[in-house]
Amino acid sequence: MAKEIKIEGNYKTVSLFESIKKGEIYLIPYDKKRYNGIRAESCRRNRDARLTGELKSKMDVKFRVSATEYPGYTSLIRVK
Repeated sequence: MAKEIKIEGNYKTVSLFESIKKGEIYLIPYDKKRYNGIRAESCRRNRDARLTGELKSKMDVKFRVSATEYPGYTSLIRVK
């Protein structure tokens, strides 16, 4: 289920990660700075999940980010 996110004045990258549920895909309009921020937050969240034991190995991920799957959008995908 893909949901398009509108960029407004109250947009925060961290709030996207808190509101996304398992199996959802958020489509955010592509911007290089925004993409790098979302990717960095995804890496932090995956690392924290590994440290708390939620994820078992380094290959296991909770969040995935892609700039090529949907052209013109950064896609944020929650796997687990």
